[in-house]
Amino acid sequence: MSNFECENKSFQLYIERDFLATLFFNKRIPLVIVGCNETESVKAKLLDAYGDVEVTLKGEKDKVCKVSEISGAYDKIIVDSVPLTEAKRFDFSDFVQIMKRLRADDGCEWDKAQTHDSIRINLLEEAYELLEAIDAKDADMMKEECGDVLMQAIFHTEIAEKEGDFDYADMLTTLCRKLIDRHTHIFGSNHANTPDEALAFWNEAKKKEKKYTSYADAMNKVPKNLPSLLYAEKLQKRAKKSGFDWASVDGALEKVLEELEELKTADENHRHEEAGDLLFAVVNVLRFYKVDPEMALHDASIKFYNRFKEVERLANERGIDMPNTPLEELDKLWEESKKTIG
Repeated sequence: MSNFECENKSFQLYIERDFLATLFFNKRIPLVIVGCNETESVKAKLLDAYGDVEVTLKGEKDKVCKVSEISGAYDKIIVDSVPLTEAKRFDFSDFVQIMKRLRADDGCEWDKAQTHDSIRINLLEEAYELLEAIDAKDADMMKEECGDVLMQAIFHTEIAEKEGDFDYADMLTTLCRKLIDRHTHIFGSNHANTPDEALAFWNEAKKKEKKYTSYADAMNKVPKNLPSLLYAEKLQKRAKKSGFDWASVDGALEKVLEELEELKTADENHRHEEAGDLLFAVVNVLRFYKVDPEMALHDASIKFYNRFKEVERLANERGIDMPNTPLEELDKLWEESKKTIG
C-alpha cells in the first residue's frame, strides 16, 4: 500500500490481492484499488467496510455506481473518503479513532477525566450484562454488550497510552504472542485430540510463561477479586495439581457435614469463619460433580424468585396477608407454586 497524489488528493493505493488481505485501512483517506478482477470478493469487502456507498469505476468506460452494483473487471475502483460521523460501517481502527477524539484535549470532559480506578467497576458491570445476554440467548443484546466490554478494554488502553505505560500495538502484541505461545498444539509441535488435551497444553505453556516457582505461587496468581465462589473453585483446582485433593467426592461430602456441624455449634465470634468453611467445602463437592458453583447458585436464586413471585400472586388472589400469615400456611403456597414453576 502507498499514497500518491491524484487530482490534488492523497490516496491510499492497493493492488486487489493486498486489499483483500488487509483487515483495516484508513477510511478518512480516498481508496484506490487497481487490477480488479475478483469483482465479487472486492464488492463483499467494500460492503463490509463502507456499506453500500458510491464508488467510481475506471476502465474502458468510467462509471459511478453503488458498491452493490459493481460488476465485471475494472482497472481501478475509487472510493472517496468517508467522514467518521457519516460512516455506515465501522471497524477497530474507527473505534480507536473515536476513543482518541473523546480523550483529546478538546474532547469530552467526562471521558478526559477518567482513570483506571474511576472506570474499574464499569468492566465488571458490562461483563455481567454480557453474561445476562448470553443466558438469554439474545443475539442483538450480545452484540451490544460485547461492544461494551470491548470498549472498557480500549478505554483502559487509551488511558495507558496517554500515561506512557503501553499503547494499542503493545496490548495487541501481548495478546497475539500469548495466543501463539499457549496454543502449542496449533503453532508448535504438540498435538491435541480432545479439548482436555488442548487445555492441558495451554496450562503447561502458561506455567512456563508465568514462571511459577511453586504450587502456592501459582495459587497466589489467581485474582483475589474474583467472585468468591469462583475464586474458591480456582484455588481448589490449583491445589489438585499438587496432589492435595480428596480421592473421591465421598471425602468432600463428609467434609461438608463436618463443617455444617461446626457452624451449628459455633459461637457468635466464629460463625463468620465457620460459614466460610462450609461454603468452601460445598464448592469442593460441586467441583467433583463438575457443577459450576456460580451458575448453580445463580440458577437457584432465579428459581427462588420465580416461585416466590407465584406465592405472592396466589396470596394476593386469595386475600392472604403474607406478613401476618404463619409460615406453615405460606409453605403450602410454596409447595403449590412448585407445581407450576419449575
